[in-house]
Amino acid sequence: MSSQATAEFDRLRREATKLERHLEERVGRYQQLAQSLTTGNDTFGSPPTSGSASSLYAAEAGLARHPNSAAPDAANVARLNEEESSLAADINRTISAMTDLIERKMMPCAERTGKSQHILLVKRYREILFDCSADFKKTSAAVARKREQMELFRGASSRAASGGSSGHGQGNGEDDEAMEHLLRERNAIGNSLQTADSVLGQAAEVHSELRSQGSALRGVRGTMMSIANNVPGLNRLIDNIRKKRNKDDMIVSGVIAACILFTLWYVLG
Repeated sequence: MSSQATAEFDRLRREATKLERHLEERVGRYQQLAQSLTTGNDTFGSPPTSGSASSLYAAEAGLARHPNSAAPDAANVARLNEEESSLAADINRTISAMTDLIERKMMPCAERTGKSQHILLVKRYREILFDCSADFKKTSAAVARKREQMELFRGASSRAASGGSSGHGQGNGEDDEAMEHLLRERNAIGNSLQTADSVLGQAAEVHSELRSQGSALRGVRGTMMSIANNVPGLNRLIDNIRKKRNKDDMIVSGVIAACILFTLWYVLG
């Protein structure tokens, strides 16, 4: 039974290693793609270059833009967006498959083998999965924030252009104030999401540690049950030893008594 469980665990380990490599490669590619999406002029559109919207963009993105920068290629933008969506779907499928493999197959199999190195290996795969998932979520959130930011500035640019053509300067000021309010609100929401991700990460680590401790306690329980099952046999062995010792004592006592009686008879006779 143990050899079969070990062979099954080796097969699952090879499958988990393939998923691990695929996930790391996909996440690395997604990070490279996200970097090209979140920096430079070749992503979602050039920022507005007039009014306070331009200064807000510079403060938000931390990048200097040349006012004569070329407009992005629409076909390239569509290709990048399509590749980003395809990569995100592939990564989500791989994370789900690896989670199911670790929790539903590898961990029960490691418990059946009863080997501590197998349990430690499962814990390592969990840590790798958690790290890759956290990196993917962080990068995906950065891409989503960049898209929202560009949508906001596109709206601000169009409103500034329409306000300038109609000569409504007061309306532009109100739009800029609304834009600043939206940016502050978005930053607050982003900070809250980062805090929530940190708390969830700590909870996942605690959950993994508790599962590991539970596995160790189940192993100790099995050892104690085995000792308890062997206790009746030890009691029988101790009883047999005690009976044999009593029998030997009786024999020795009888021999000594016979010798004393024989000595008395010989002396007094």
